[in-house]
Formats: sequence, C-alpha cells, structure tokens
Amino acid sequence: MNCYPGAKASDNRPRTAPARLKPLDFPHYQVQRDPKGVDNNAPDFYSLLVGLEKVISPKHVEALKISVSGEVELDHLVPSEYLPPMEWQQAPSSALDSPQPRQDSGKLNNGAPIPTHKDFYDRAKELLYHSDTAFDSLSGKGAGHSNATPSIRLLHSHKFYQHLLLLAEYWDTSKDAYTKSTSDDDADDDGKELYTGRRYGAPHEMPPEYREDTVCAFAELCIWPFRCNVQTPRSSITRKLVFRDRYVPIQGVTSAICRSATNRQKARRGVLEGPLMGIHCRNTTTFRREGQANGEGREEIMDLLFEVGAALLVAQKRAREGQEEVRPGKDCFWADGGMRRHLGEIGGGKQDRETNAWAKQLIAPVDDTMEGVEMEGGSGGGVHSEDKPNLFSSRKRKQRPGGAQQAYLDGKPPESAWENKVEYRMIGKEPGKRVDCVYLLSALNHHVSLVKVQVHDRYLASVTRGGGLEELQEPSSAGPGPGQQGWGDLK
Repeated sequence: MNCYPGAKASDNRPRTAPARLKPLDFPHYQVQRDPKGVDNNAPDFYSLLVGLEKVISPKHVEALKISVSGEVELDHLVPSEYLPPMEWQQAPSSALDSPQPRQDSGKLNNGAPIPTHKDFYDRAKELLYHSDTAFDSLSGKGAGHSNATPSIRLLHSHKFYQHLLLLAEYWDTSKDAYTKSTSDDDADDDGKELYTGRRYGAPHEMPPEYREDTVCAFAELCIWPFRCNVQTPRSSITRKLVFRDRYVPIQGVTSAICRSATNRQKARRGVLEGPLMGIHCRNTTTFRREGQANGEGREEIMDLLFEVGAALLVAQKRAREGQEEVRPGKDCFWADGGMRRHLGEIGGGKQDRETNAWAKQLIAPVDDTMEGVEMEGGSGGGVHSEDKPNLFSSRKRKQRPGGAQQAYLDGKPPESAWENKVEYRMIGKEPGKRVDCVYLLSALNHHVSLVKVQVHDRYLASVTRGGGLEELQEPSSAGPGPGQQGWGDLK
C-alpha cells in the first residue's frame, strides 16, 4: 500500500471521466499612469469601497492611482549582483571558478554564510527532474517495475513533489486517455466515456490548500540556505489590510517569507524578522467572459486589486519597524469594562437581568451528554441524547474561554492584528529612500511568478491612516507600480 500523499494517482483503472481541461487563462493588466502626475479628478477609492455601489469596474483600479509595467526580465526585478552566475547552472566539478555574489562581505545580513555553488546546483537539479520521474521516486518503484525509471533521490525537494502530486491530480493531462464503455452487464453504461490517467477532478474542484502547500514547499526549498522560513498567520485578522478605519480581507494571502532572528535566544523561541516577501495564491481559473477584451473582465480587475492589496499588506507590516501597536479601543471606556457598567450590570436591575439572560442563550456551552434535554417535538416524540450514537465521543467540546462572542458582549476590542513571534523589519530597504520595494511570489493555476511592487511611504500612510490619495502630488509617490516576471510552470 502506498503511504504517501496522492497515492491514488498511481491507480490506472478505468473510471468516470473528469471534466476536460479548458485552455489556460491568465490575467492581463493594462494600467498606465499619467507621467505628469496624479489625476486629481479620479474617484476616491475609500468612497468606492464603503459606498453602496459594489459593482467592480475599471474605475476602482483608476482610483488606486497605480501603474503596471507588465512582464519584465528577472534582472529588472532583482539587481544582477544578487543573482547567481550563469556558470552555476553547470555541476560544481565542471564549472568555471567564478566569484560568489557579494564576496566582499562573505556573509548575509543575518550572519549566515552566502549559499555556495553546490547549494544552488543541488536544488536546481532536483527542480529540473521530470515530474513522472519524481513521482515514481515517491511511490518507491524499483528496478523490477514495468514502468521503472532511473532511480533518483529527492534530498531537498521531497516535500515539494509530495504536494505537487496532489496538484497534478487535477491539472496533469499528460496521461489522459478516454475510452467508451462496452459493458454487457448494464445497458445503461454502454457507450459511457471512461477515463484512465492521473486526474481525479477538474481544476476548479481542487481544494485551494493543494496549491498553497505546493507553493510554500517550493519557497521553502529555495530560501532554506538563506536561513529563512515560511511564516503562516494563525489568525485571519493578520491577513487583512488596514485601510483607514476598516480591515479589508485580501483573498489569497497565504503566507510570508521571513528571516530567522539574528539573536540566538530569539531564534530558539521561533522568532522571525521581516517579512521579506509575501506569498499570494489564487483559485481563479477564468478571468474574462466570451467577447471581453484583456483588462475588461470582472475577475481580471478583482485579481489586480487583490494583488495590489497583498503587496500593500506586506508593505504595512514592513513599515511597522520601530513602532508600537495601537489597538482599537485603547483608552476608551468601553474597552475596559465600562460598557458593562453602562448597561447596568453592577446595579443588578431589570436591564441587567435581561442582558445576562440574552447573553447566556447566545453563548451557552454545548454539553456532549445533553442529559435530560429533549429534542424538538415535546416529551412524547422527543429523542434523548442517550438514544443517539455519539460520533464525537473521543472529543469533548467545551466552551472556549474568551471567544469572539464573549469578547463582543464584554465590550472588548478586537484581537491584535500583529503576529506573535514576528519582529517587523524593513529588510533590504536602502536607508534614506522613501520607496519600499515589496516582492510577492504570485501563484495561479499551476504557475508561479515573481512580482515587484514599489510603494512610496506617503502612499502607504494615506492608505493606512487616511488623508486621501488625491493629495499625493509627486509623480514618484503616486502609487505602487507592479512589475512581474513571466509565469513559470511548476509541472
């Protein structure tokens, strides 16, 4: 029995055919900024966001005052001195002796040694394996197997190919074969289309976790030599953009890449620094309807808004360096128990009794035994809990202390939007510059792309604290300018 994730992908028995794949679709952004500066006549994005009109249209993109560079070469996104030499694509034994990047320092800014030629080549070599060869290695097919391939060892990319195999069960069409059923047992099945191959469903049916886990495993494979880690937020509020007085959820914000703490004691406690870049995964497979041109599709516009929102979220976290969190409700009477006193809880009057009774009904704990409690239907037709099987006998569901409902009734402020064990740092930003270069690892379909977004500090302050984007008069501060590398296929 295969005991690795995605073991069912090796099952070649005929089965019901999944939906055929449609041609791959990608968003095409066509946004250019006026070189003379900001158009003050453009609508205010905050008014569009909180207004009654919820139809997404190009004017939402216009209100953000951004420009998109489109696909560019890698050396336009990352300075060439930080890229590995071309000679590193050869094996270390036969490669020419070439200087390592930033050889003058000898170490990274976190004290770690610069990754060597061998570190790069070993990981790049495993990523270049054919997916079938890597999947056979996961399944343990030996030399005696009929479909055996040359044996390989996945030292660094084992986790990546495990998750990639799950993703391939919805995207890989290389082994698709459709046949017609000719069964004589059931006339209804005669002529039914059967399928053999790797897929078990259509791409839109794939759980989003498959893509997220694959991309995160790919990122871990690349960043491990730099002593960096993938940090996944545990709370949903940390994935929301602070837009003046509102928390705006950003779809697809999965994780962030952070640096391990330079302090040894903090590193042992799991403290991270950063973020260095964000990871943004989306599940959209269709961006335009039939007849729509590039840049006119609703899903296309939404994807651009989420992409910019994800970059601004990373920029907000990086800008928190040296700051202290100001939580909503600080120094307010309702945040320190004053709301209960205002409602008359201490007095014990009629209003207090009614409020407490309503609260007990709303947050009453659920008892698994349910002794003496009858279901709907009265004493004659009710069903007692002891007559029903307890499917969760091994788990005792208890009231979680300090839940969101109890906090709301107590008048407490919302939970913190800052992650625990993360020290926010603007790592990589040049001192004295007002523009922060934010990087995203963007994922769509089974492809990834590197995105660079330049965010001016005045633009970020306007988004976070208000003041109106129309007040930005400098052309260099008129909003982020995303630039993107071409899409790379993970398969």
